[in-house]
Amino acid sequence: MAEPWLVLSDRDRLTQQTDSLVERGLFVVELVLPLTEATVLLDFHSSAGWPRTFTLFHDPMAGLVLVHRQGQSVARHALPGPLPQHNGTARLSLRFDAPARTWDMRLEFLGQTDARPCHAHGCNPLPIRTEDLHQLSQGQARAARHGAVLWFGLTRGADLPARAPWIGQRTPIETAHGPIIAGHLRPGDLVATFDGGLLPLRKITRLDLPACGSFSPIILRAPFFGASHDMLVAADQKLALSGPEVEYLFGDECVLVEAGGLVDGHSALAEQRRAVASVLMLEFDHPAVIMADGCALLAARPADPPPMRLLLPYEVLTLMALLGRAGHRRVA
Repeated sequence: MAEPWLVLSDRDRLTQQTDSLVERGLFVVELVLPLTEATVLLDFHSSAGWPRTFTLFHDPMAGLVLVHRQGQSVARHALPGPLPQHNGTARLSLRFDAPARTWDMRLEFLGQTDARPCHAHGCNPLPIRTEDLHQLSQGQARAARHGAVLWFGLTRGADLPARAPWIGQRTPIETAHGPIIAGHLRPGDLVATFDGGLLPLRKITRLDLPACGSFSPIILRAPFFGASHDMLVAADQKLALSGPEVEYLFGDECVLVEAGGLVDGHSALAEQRRAVASVLMLEFDHPAVIMADGCALLAARPADPPPMRLLLPYEVLTLMALLGRAGHRRVA
């Protein structure tokens, strides 16, 4: 698995309990656009021990500028303006390598295929102190954060931690001993699959992930998709659906769909009420479709090939339209 988030906005703890300097890694901020005025987005200042500053601001002419100071050393990272002001969500990524003395900054406009990213690079970045970034989620620095900032994070990896299918800790999972809340499962528990068999749970991975912007999770509404209660899952989580509509459209008894493709404002909603999600990934010896409160969910690692047909986005739209006309949703 990719490097985890060392710092994640609005998480009440650091991954590492002790303060550390990260010499190379990736700092990410997701923003709501447009930003039309001069705006301070993030602002940390401290003179405790030694002067330190970590400030991100936008200026219509100067662009996006990150000023990073440690003692007498100052690094300035900038995407020169004026920048495109598309409506929607943008991701600002700063890759830095202090020993190699290089940095690279990129602004991507998410969900807009016709919008070209902005890019800049330079030399002599400073290592980032994890505790300083963590302070941006606390006290005065947190209160001063601009509302356009959806979330930010720091990882030692060169890329974003891999997106992964996950379930909420309170998801009821069917087992040999009846329903058990996912957060109470243990390796070795026998979990029910949609074909009626039982499989031993091999591994549980606990993750803290962003839960807004491009990482917004999905609420599967009851009584749709077989669930008797609303269920929180990753947008990447795959569900198994079956029924005459599936057979009619695709010639298969059962297909997989990603939860993010099911959002229709009625049976599935994008969750926007939290900043961080503490979630679980369940792993078995091979990909398995397990039963969770009557809903069939695929438990697999991101790189595992799906055990059945995975619908493309346009196919999901066709299926949802037909299911909507039928007035129900079916589950495997």
